[in-house]
Amino acid sequence: MLEEPFSEYFLCNFNDAVQPEDLPDERLRKLWTNSELWTVEELEAIVKCWQLCEKTQLKNLETATELLGNFVQLILAFVQNNFTGPFQKLAKCTEMLANLKLEGHEPFELLKASGEEPNPNVKAAELLVIAKEMLATLIAIYPTSKILAWWQLRLICLQQHILDDLASELYEQFKLTVPLLRPHLAAFPNVEQQGLLLLELANGYLQFHRSDMAAKTLDELCAHLQIELKVEGLLGVRTKFQQKPLPQLCLKVDQEAAEPKLPAALITNAHTELPKLLLLDDDTRLERIRFIEPKDNEVMTLPSLLQALVLAKVKQLKRSQPKDRLADEELEPYTHTLLYQTHGPLQVRQAALLLNCLQESNQRRTVERSWKQCEECVKLLDSEELHTERERIGYAFAAQILPKWQVQLQLVDLLRSLGMTKTALDICLKIQAWQQVIECYTSLELRHKAAEIIRQELDKKPTSLLYCLLGDAIDDPTCYEQAWEHSRRTSGKAQAYWGNYYYRRAEYATAMEHYEQSLEINLLQESILLRCGYCAIQLERWEAAVRSYLAYTHLEANGFESWNNLAKALIKLGDKQRAHRVLGESLKCNYSNWKVWENFMLVSVDTAHWEDAMRAYQRLGELKQHYLDQEVLARIVYGIAKQVFEMTPPQTSSPLLKHVTKLLGQQCIQHGNEPLVWELAALMALTPLKKGERLVKAYRAYTAKHLNWETKTEHAIKALKFCVEVAELSLAAVSEHAEDESALTITSQISSARLAATSCLNALKRAINVDVPEEQTELVRQLGELLNQLTTTVQKRMNPT
Repeated sequence: MLEEPFSEYFLCNFNDAVQPEDLPDERLRKLWTNSELWTVEELEAIVKCWQLCEKTQLKNLETATELLGNFVQLILAFVQNNFTGPFQKLAKCTEMLANLKLEGHEPFELLKASGEEPNPNVKAAELLVIAKEMLATLIAIYPTSKILAWWQLRLICLQQHILDDLASELYEQFKLTVPLLRPHLAAFPNVEQQGLLLLELANGYLQFHRSDMAAKTLDELCAHLQIELKVEGLLGVRTKFQQKPLPQLCLKVDQEAAEPKLPAALITNAHTELPKLLLLDDDTRLERIRFIEPKDNEVMTLPSLLQALVLAKVKQLKRSQPKDRLADEELEPYTHTLLYQTHGPLQVRQAALLLNCLQESNQRRTVERSWKQCEECVKLLDSEELHTERERIGYAFAAQILPKWQVQLQLVDLLRSLGMTKTALDICLKIQAWQQVIECYTSLELRHKAAEIIRQELDKKPTSLLYCLLGDAIDDPTCYEQAWEHSRRTSGKAQAYWGNYYYRRAEYATAMEHYEQSLEINLLQESILLRCGYCAIQLERWEAAVRSYLAYTHLEANGFESWNNLAKALIKLGDKQRAHRVLGESLKCNYSNWKVWENFMLVSVDTAHWEDAMRAYQRLGELKQHYLDQEVLARIVYGIAKQVFEMTPPQTSSPLLKHVTKLLGQQCIQHGNEPLVWELAALMALTPLKKGERLVKAYRAYTAKHLNWETKTEHAIKALKFCVEVAELSLAAVSEHAEDESALTITSQISSARLAATSCLNALKRAINVDVPEEQTELVRQLGELLNQLTTTVQKRMNPT
């Protein structure tokens, strides 16, 4: 390893491919081969030793290496007691920590970040606090160590996992740690370790809801491993009675390298017994898609690292795509590929099962399996027999493990969706999920019970969250003030709940004051950013609205409403160019919402983005039957005409001209009875003949639309102008015409112009108008002269001799 004082095996990326003889010292061999990763007695000795430790002694590499080993054992114990299980040593560990009376190590204070408190279910949190102290000491002595930087990254992610909401303070720490690692992949000796580092970085970005950065990191990982993830459509059937095969999605992993760079899962996870997907047991739907080609039914065997990569990719896609059934179907090939691997990391399989539960929970035929599978995932955490501690930790950080209570909350959501509210309530009470407790009691029409339970918990140990929830349960704003004071004015959550109280009552100014104070403490609050933006719009505070929605779109880029509202605020501030770009992002999130397309079209017109305006107009025509907006269409056509024809020389080969001609052709077919459509089509025609043809149709549509036009001066003048222009264009076509415009076509057009002029003049002669304005009289005289010229020209062309 390059300039690295510590062995890479301290990273504890446990797998069966590593042999004891590969390990450089006895301590690491013990860590990698013992049946237990830690014992309570070892932890007690480590903690006592740290309390007595002289930090100056750590400049000795041997002592520092021993401290790093102690640090690793503390972290592995913390992860096992909160994330991976089994939990048989937890009670004894908790008792040991209580007996040590660790003064100055109050975890629920020291692990706070941006005002966010750790979840009450966190166990043995003192281990994490002490481990953080140890790591900080080691980093101060060895600041360039990549092993220590990697562990620092993991600790930031672990701390975020045990908080109920995102903390901006931790994200700032994460951003500072990334440059210490990402440029230094070569510091790690093999491709798998380099891949694991990129994977954990991508998972970190995902944890902080930075989907774009996660996608870039995963693309970099694919390039580094020389692989490509492709979803293909293959013919297959989903149901037992399906006769005709239809295209079904299937994931293919193409490896560009001739020789595989990664060890097979059979080698790295040879002894891991993976939990299976439960049988569907449905009378119609097949257990899995059956493809027509037999070779396509064989699931591609992936190395362990690639399984973790596929898992990260499906999570990134799920976060970046709209939340609908179609998006879930696009993710199925990824999860199904993971679920049918014969060997692989336990945590990747567990995460894939939970993800599949989430995707199947919205389908009638699979919701029951989803619930039962989630129950099995919870049981697996408690089970002591099936998997060793090392199997549970292996690839755990690459799989973005979840705390036990978050898995239980997923089960709660499933139970509630199936109507099993009482069962869900029992779990909520056990894991102190008070928000869900209130929701369950409300569903059971026992809301008063929720207040009783919360008051009992407040008597035991008051917290800011409990005061806030009591305020929600009894609608009393003084509870939020108590929460704020209890936190010593550091809880952004207290201010957020306080703001919600006024938001529900439409008191937006007061709500916004509390929201802004909450966001000053912790910016990474998605729902509060949305509500603060909405309040700002209601109060017409456009700059504040832009700030809120812009911050929200950085966190959650797939919500079209936030992009739309951001664009609205920008328009109000007069920044239409930026609003145009923002609405373009909004369309990526919801391609079928006509309101977004209409806003995009209007802003595109205002900012002279004619291509986008025409694209939006055509899309609106697909989404709404008989769509026609004459004002917008006119602005598009006149804007393009000015851009194309007023240049020197005219840009007659411009793509804009081709696009608008196509658009007008569609409009003429769909709305042939609208004179303006034909008039606009004439404006964009390149020759006098084509202009005249379209204006004749404009004249006919106009006179058909306006009954008794000849008796109304305004309409009569408009009809006369049509006929005069048609006559002049038809006569001009004799000398100015394109090569493909034949003499017969020109003669036919002159005849059409002559007929239109004759019908117009005859109608006016029959009309009884008492007061004919001078303009109309002049147009009649002018048209009469042109009619004579048309008649003469037609006769000459018909009888050339």
